[in-house]
Amino acid sequence: MKNIYIVFLILFMLFGCEDLDRFPLSTLSEATFWQTADDATSGVNGVYNVLADNLMYRDFFIQTDGVSNNMLSAYSFDGFLEISENRAWDASSPVPRDFWAKAYEGIVRANQVLTQVPDIEMDTELQSRLLGEARFLRALFYFHLSNLWGDVPLILELQTVGEEALVPRDPRSSVISAVFSDLEFAINNLPDSYASVDLGRVTKGAALALKSRVHLYEKEWADVINAVNAVTQLGYDLVPMEEWPDQFLPEGENNEMESIFEVQFTGNTGSGTGSNFNGNAGIPTITGGGLYPTQNLVEAYEEGDPRKSWTILLPGEEFAGVVFSPDGQDSNFGQTGFARKKGVIPQANIGGEGDQNAVVIRYAEMLLNLAEAENELNGPAGAYDPINKIRNRVGLEDLPEGMSKDEMRAAIKQERRVELAFEGLYYFDLLRWGPADMQAAMESVVNVPGHARFYDPRVMLWPVPQTEIDVNPNLLPQNPGW
Repeated sequence: MKNIYIVFLILFMLFGCEDLDRFPLSTLSEATFWQTADDATSGVNGVYNVLADNLMYRDFFIQTDGVSNNMLSAYSFDGFLEISENRAWDASSPVPRDFWAKAYEGIVRANQVLTQVPDIEMDTELQSRLLGEARFLRALFYFHLSNLWGDVPLILELQTVGEEALVPRDPRSSVISAVFSDLEFAINNLPDSYASVDLGRVTKGAALALKSRVHLYEKEWADVINAVNAVTQLGYDLVPMEEWPDQFLPEGENNEMESIFEVQFTGNTGSGTGSNFNGNAGIPTITGGGLYPTQNLVEAYEEGDPRKSWTILLPGEEFAGVVFSPDGQDSNFGQTGFARKKGVIPQANIGGEGDQNAVVIRYAEMLLNLAEAENELNGPAGAYDPINKIRNRVGLEDLPEGMSKDEMRAAIKQERRVELAFEGLYYFDLLRWGPADMQAAMESVVNVPGHARFYDPRVMLWPVPQTEIDVNPNLLPQNPGW
């Protein structure tokens, strides 16, 4: 179901003239908006709309794999290729500038909802639910910002234009505390599920699942376990093996078993606002350029693991009625010889009009979170069951008994990589695992002439955009190395 995204398009036209590229913003006129329950719902839909942007789940997160040993980005415009090769990338580059601005656009819209909706006379249950949705979304934006920049301005109320808006960066610990506060509110005010007309909205399960992810990144292992167990009690589970590829295609979207939260897209509208997963697939018969899987990722899959052929298009395979040959891949930026299959509709001429959703959180991640937390807190014994469920689902044998904590940690990292490839999580896993893992991933051989990865410690925290510093010098000092 794509119901809420139809409203996104309307809101985009309604709010499109607002300058939402940086904070602060004045509020929408109280005389013309924020008067009814429909206004409240539309306002929340406007926050969801940010998630569907190119700078969020339409394109940005899948591109982050291009900084790792999973993928080579064929887009050379001070973007992810430049990050991975540490060239022509600094505080003035578009990637940090645009993502920072887009995340704060989402935060400003959420703050508008949280300021205005409590004063609207409406059904109190709906009111609480909408506030819970807004607080989940604000938490998600701040979580992303904290992972990339560390300390960022924590703005929880609407600002007015003036000196008081030129705030400094807050400590990351304060930002994460605010994220947890928002998620607790969401957990207490969101439903377990929705009727079909509202499929795609945030549920209690999504808030609990995001909470588990935040605790994982904070190495708060017992809290990870508790949050995952709460998600499991809501009835989530793994889909059968034969349905694994469909989770990322229109036929498997919003499933009631494994999918926990998806960003909704409606393609074929002529507006170019569908998903872009076909547009950057790297398959000559589908698109000209793209994001190319590496030989390193191909070799990461065990013998007999069907996820390799569900995730990566190999030379000689038939896809969309054509036998894939890498010869037609964009030679300007090099070719790995592989293309993405996961989440790509087997049909030509879709481009940026895809109908497939962006899967943000699914239950497989929860099991991997649980395995990692059990191993770090209690040792390998408790990690076997969740990780073996992931493996058994695709026909792989259990991990061998008697593994050490270090061996289990390596196995979990490996399983996360192959299970969650191209879902926008691997780069952030590398960030949280630390410089050694990031360096090993970035400096792995990509086997593409003219492209050599280079790790610099400064990549562990992105530069505060120079455009933001020019407006607000209180954002200084800059992150290390920039």
